[in-house]
Amino acid sequence: MEEIIKKFTIACRVLFAAGDNSNGVITISVIFDKLLTFASENPMIAKMTTTWFRWAFVALAVYILLSAIMSLLSTRTTPEVWGYLYVQDGVSHPITHWENVIGRSNSADINLELKTISKNQAILNRRSGGRWMIKDLESKNGTIVNGTRLIPSKRYLINPGDEINMSGVKCTVAPVSLEESRNNNELRSMDKEPIAPWKIMVAITIFQVMTLIQLVIGMGKDCSVTDLLAIVLLCVIMWTYISVFKGMGRKGFEVELIAFFMSTMDFAIAASSAPGSALKQLVALVVGLGLMIFMCIYLRDLDRTKSLRPKIAGLSVALLLFNLVFGTVQYGAANWVRIGGFTIQPSEIVKIAFICIGAATLEELFQRKNTIMYALFSLFCLGCLALMGDFGTALIFFVTFLVVSFLRSGDFSKLILTVAGAGIMGLMVLRFKPYILDRFAIWGKVWTDPADAGFQQTRTMSFGAGGGLLGLGAGNGSLKNIPASDTDLVFGFVMEEWGFIIAVLLVLCIITLCLFAVNSIVAGRSTFYTIGACGAATMFLFQTILNIFGAVDLFPLTGVTFPFVSVGGTSMIASWAMLAYFKAADMRKDASLAIASGDKED
Repeated sequence: MEEIIKKFTIACRVLFAAGDNSNGVITISVIFDKLLTFASENPMIAKMTTTWFRWAFVALAVYILLSAIMSLLSTRTTPEVWGYLYVQDGVSHPITHWENVIGRSNSADINLELKTISKNQAILNRRSGGRWMIKDLESKNGTIVNGTRLIPSKRYLINPGDEINMSGVKCTVAPVSLEESRNNNELRSMDKEPIAPWKIMVAITIFQVMTLIQLVIGMGKDCSVTDLLAIVLLCVIMWTYISVFKGMGRKGFEVELIAFFMSTMDFAIAASSAPGSALKQLVALVVGLGLMIFMCIYLRDLDRTKSLRPKIAGLSVALLLFNLVFGTVQYGAANWVRIGGFTIQPSEIVKIAFICIGAATLEELFQRKNTIMYALFSLFCLGCLALMGDFGTALIFFVTFLVVSFLRSGDFSKLILTVAGAGIMGLMVLRFKPYILDRFAIWGKVWTDPADAGFQQTRTMSFGAGGGLLGLGAGNGSLKNIPASDTDLVFGFVMEEWGFIIAVLLVLCIITLCLFAVNSIVAGRSTFYTIGACGAATMFLFQTILNIFGAVDLFPLTGVTFPFVSVGGTSMIASWAMLAYFKAADMRKDASLAIASGDKED
C-alpha cells in the first residue's frame, strides 16, 4: 500500500507540475505559484484576504451544518399500518411494525390485556411480499396455528385468515384493505422529502476552495502540492458519488455530506501537521466509502447478514489476537501493527464488527444463546484491549456494550451489575498498567506539572485558546509541534489554526448524526437496524467526548481519535464504514442505499 501511494504521488506531481500556462493549461502548480507570489508581494492584502476568508469560511460551515440538520431532523416517515390482528372479541389491533411482540406486557407492540396471554406470547414478523411469520416465545399455554402447536424454536409461515390460538384466545391476521393501502400511499406522498443536495454540495465545494487558498497563503512554500491535489480529488469524489446515486433515484445524502465536510477539515489538518500526508487520508477515505457502499447493499438482506456474523466474529478475534502478538507500542499502548511501511489499528476495524454482532432482530432478542454469545464476544474484546493497554478504545467498547445491551433487554438491573463488574476489572487494569494509572493521577492537575505529565494538555489549552474565534490560519499554529497534535489533541489543533467556531461545529456534526440515529428508531424496519444505528452513534459520540475532554483535562487523556477529523487512515476507514448503520436505519423513501428501490412500497 505504501508503495502504491508513493507511485501515485509521483504520477500526480508529474501531471500537475508539468503544465504549460503558455498553452492555456492552468494547473494546480501554476495556481499554487501565483498565489505564493501574490501573497509575498502583497502581505497586507493577503492578510486582509485571509481575515475575510475566515469569516466567510465560518459562515459557509454554519450554512452547511444547519442545512443538513434541518433536512435530517425535519423530514419524517409516516407510521404505516401493515395489517391487522383480529381477536375473537371483535377488537382489531393495527400492526405498525415489521417486527412485533404480541403479549400482555405493556411493552408489547400488540398488547392483549387478557389473563391467559403470556407477557411475551409470540413474535409476528413481516417478510418481503407481505407474508407473515409467527414464532412462539415459550409462552405458558403455547400458540396453535390451524390446530398445530408451534415449536418455540421455529418460525411458521401464516396466511391471511389462518386461525391463531394463543392461550385459548383465537386471532387472525388480515392485510390492509385496498382503500387503506391507497391512504398509506397518499400519506407517504405528503411526507417532506430530503432537500436536494446540490446547494450543500456547492457550499462544501466553496469551503474546500477556501481551504486550499488558506493553506497556500498560510503555509507558503511549506504547503505540499499533493495535499492540495488530495482536497481537489475529495471534491471530485463527493460530486461523483452524489451524482451517481442521485441518478439512481436516491434522495437523502445529508449523512454523507456531513462526513465530506468533516473529512475536508481532516485533510487540511493533515496538510498542516505533516505536509504530504493528505493523500494517504484520501486513499483511506476511498476505501472507507467503498466499504460503506458494500455494507449498505449487504445489509438489505437481514438473513444474509445474520449468517455472516459468525465469520465476522471469527475475523475480529483473529485481528485482535494478531494485534496482541505483533502489535507495536505507541504512547504506552500496543494497539498498532506495522506491515512493511504501513501501519494499521485493528481495533478500529473491530468496531464495525462489534456493532454488527451486537445488533439483533426482535426474534434474536428473546434468544438467551444469542445474548450470551454477544456478552462473551464483548468480554473477549475488552480483555484484549486491556492487555494492549488501549484504555480509551476499551472504554468506547464498554459504553457501546452498555447501550446495546440496554436496547436489547431494557433491563437496568443487569446494567448495574455489568458496570460493577467492569469497575472491578478497571481497577485490575490500573494495577497492572502503571502508565494508565499515571494518566489518572495527573487528571485535573495538569497545571501542577506543565513540563512533564501535563505537557500535552497544558499546550493544547494554551495554544487552542490563542486561536480565538477564527484561528491563526493554516500552518500558523504551534500545537503541531507537540506529539499527537493531529490525533489525540486534534480539537485543540482545530481551535488554534481554524478557530473555536469551526471546532464547535465539528462537534455539532457528530451530535447531529446521533440525533438522527435516535430519531430513526420510531420508523425502523427492524430492531437490527435501529440498534446498529444507535450503537454507531454511541461510538461516535463517546469517542468524541473522550477525545475533547481528554485534551482539555476534563477526563484523563485516553488517546482516542475524533471521528472523521483526527489524522489516521484506519480511523478514517472505520468512520466512513460505520455510516452504513446510519443509512440502514434511514426509512425515508429512496433515502437509504441499504433499502432496495421499491422496498418500502412492498
